[in-house]
Amino acid sequence: MNRGAHGLSAVVVGGTGSLGRHICAALLRAGASQVTAVARHQGQVAPGVRLFRADVLAGSDRALDHLTAHSDIVVNAAGAGWRGTPEQMVRAHTVLVERLLRLVPPHTRLVHLGSVHEYGAISPRDAADEHHPERPSTPYGRTKLTGTRAVLASAAEGRADAVVLRITNVCGPDAPAASFLGSLIEQLRRLPPGRPLDLTVTPDMRDFIDIRDVADAVVRAATAPVAGLVINVGRGEVHAVPAVAEMLTVAAGFPRRRVRMQVAAMPGSPGGNGAWTKVDVRRARALLGWSHTVCLQDSLRDQWTAAAPPDGGRPGARTH
Repeated sequence: MNRGAHGLSAVVVGGTGSLGRHICAALLRAGASQVTAVARHQGQVAPGVRLFRADVLAGSDRALDHLTAHSDIVVNAAGAGWRGTPEQMVRAHTVLVERLLRLVPPHTRLVHLGSVHEYGAISPRDAADEHHPERPSTPYGRTKLTGTRAVLASAAEGRADAVVLRITNVCGPDAPAASFLGSLIEQLRRLPPGRPLDLTVTPDMRDFIDIRDVADAVVRAATAPVAGLVINVGRGEVHAVPAVAEMLTVAAGFPRRRVRMQVAAMPGSPGGNGAWTKVDVRRARALLGWSHTVCLQDSLRDQWTAAAPPDGGRPGARTH
């Protein structure tokens, strides 16, 4: 267990979100004296975590100013998902970051969560290290990159003690519902008994990482001497999306015959092949002493289990 946060106070912006909740819990396990989840709306937090309702974008908020100024660690886990509009992405990924950089004093460690989509296309069989060209092709990737560059510029100028963790595709319990795996789980949960699911997936090769491993990386980055750097956080290996979809359906207890899968590349894919997303994680190992610990099969099983309805029912898994 990482004990680097022992006795420190931490604030997690977006602390009621899927990643934020796990980060809050990991900070508590690492010995943080106080963990505060900042969120605009009421939401679930881990036992022992304080919820502070505030809108970071709302302008001057003395209570929020005081909170960030007197904390040892601030984690930015806020963001707009894939279902957000371009305007929402700009506000969440650039405007909010600029506001945080004004709020967080230079003596407070800021851990900013970036995205592998900031790299854009990665050549097949390549593993993008932190010097890989950044050519994002989506509004999500472009706005995330703008936020990352603002954090790095502030660190270079001595205005922030900040590090950026560039995260790959997240899976595991409470992983974002807007993701491919989250959407597949929703479809399986709603599937009437006995009815097959016709599923079209891309042939993409992606680097998946468990949400709990991400939280562990955040805790380690909160105290490591890594200011001003980007650090990749991923498994460092790729899995085909169709294979991962099949792993999930098996973990959910669905016979293979009930999920009729068709593989089709997205329009514009080179040669009709899917995208390749793999990162080099040697910097995380060297500077954070971090590597993933949760195997993909366990991660998918736990993601399915965590998405169960409150009554524990699994109507879609019945075979008759």
